Amino acid sequence: MGERLEKFIKNNRKEFDALEVPELLWENLEKELNRAEKARPIQDRVIKLKVLFRIAAGIAIVLAAGICFLSYQKKKGLEISNINPELARQQVHYASIIKERRNELKEIKKEEPQLYQEFSSEIKKLDANYQKLKKDLETSPNQEETLKAMIRNLKVQAQVLHQQLEIFEQVEQLKKDEYNENKDI
Repeated sequence: MGERLEKFIKNNRKEFDALEVPELLWENLEKELNRAEKARPIQDRVIKLKVLFRIAAGIAIVLAAGICFLSYQKKKGLEISNINPELARQQVHYASIIKERRNELKEIKKEEPQLYQEFSSEIKKLDANYQKLKKDLETSPNQEETLKAMIRNLKVQAQVLHQQLEIFEQVEQLKKDEYNENKDI
């Protein structure tokens, strides 16, 4: 089809050149082009705004996804087992011992509230140090050493609780002995 058109144009070239375009036609075309150019920037602006909104929406979605991911990671926290599995097992072991001994210590609250208060204040100090170490673990440059310090703190807490329970048992034994002496008299 393209070849036939070219052949037709070549064969009839003289006839095309013989015809002249009226002058008013060019003026009318210029006027129409000017009107079209004036109208086009509005359409271009609308199109550009649509594109801009799409880009902004895409960026907003990416930012929202990033924020959600980071907040999830932060909530998830640091897995101690990823640092050192053996130290993680020790941490769990000492934490369970401390929990058991604290429950035993709570039982003396009824019988010896003052003694319980003193014991609790000591454990609270150690626990505050442990919580600080736990918080520092996430940003620590040497996480394994911080974890070791946490475990040392837990060992000390377990030892202190054990000693406190022994002291309570000794106090109870002294009370029984004193009661028995008074009873014998």
